[in-house]
Amino acid sequence: NAEVYLERLFERPRHVEFQVLGDQHGNVAHLFERDCSTQRRNQKVIEETPAPGLTKKTREQLLDAAVRLAKPVNYCSAGTVEFIYDCDTNQFYFLEVNTRLQVEHGVTEEVTGVDLVEWMVRQAAREMPSLGTFDIRPWGCSIQVRVYAEDPANKFRPSPGRLALVRWPRDARVETWVESGTEVTPNYDPMLAKIIVHGESRLEADIKMRQALDECIVAGLETNLAYLRKVIEDPIFVAGRVTTAFLNEFDYRRTAFEVIQPGTQTTVQDFPGRAG
Repeated sequence: NAEVYLERLFERPRHVEFQVLGDQHGNVAHLFERDCSTQRRNQKVIEETPAPGLTKKTREQLLDAAVRLAKPVNYCSAGTVEFIYDCDTNQFYFLEVNTRLQVEHGVTEEVTGVDLVEWMVRQAAREMPSLGTFDIRPWGCSIQVRVYAEDPANKFRPSPGRLALVRWPRDARVETWVESGTEVTPNYDPMLAKIIVHGESRLEADIKMRQALDECIVAGLETNLAYLRKVIEDPIFVAGRVTTAFLNEFDYRRTAFEVIQPGTQTTVQDFPGRAG
């Protein structure tokens, strides 16, 4: 696809997208950018806003391009304009427009205070005032991770089964469809939840995400929670230097073993394990 082709042209590409809104009065506004570079097989895994490392000039150029693209067609909804950004040349290239609400829209809501779902419903009912009257200002930083029922140690193999115990962090925004006892089938996308945190700075948001992931308990099947913890703690992610190739080169090793063929006299115990 277009994203794969563009990525091959650059050594350090990033995926940067912009949330836009259009109303029935011909106005188009933006709710700033999201960085979605932390992705595997072109599937987003971690998203954040604002995009780290963008200069003020580059950000303004990208925002202007996104709005100018939506205005001539009288865009009238929420949408996302996506770009590939080349870290080496500071140039950007149009990728696509998603004319719908994105999975990662929650980080935009966290930093702007705008409920995008409410806005879309009111817009469809023609109950929204003109966007020209809005004063949207971002505050702080937000990070989102996607929790999947998959096994990172086995080429991210889907991991269906019944969830024995599920506990989500208390001080994070969690959007999920599962609870203790839920049966996860192999027939659908394996995403179990989105965990979203907000902080005054990127460092604070990163620390909050680490704490949130440490509080998660999803027992009964394999998930990517441990993998997400390792990614969030990686020096490249902490420094905000992630490119779309980052996870392709990420070395993840699970401290566990898999029983391929159990025997009737086989036991698995912790050390020091059971005593007496």
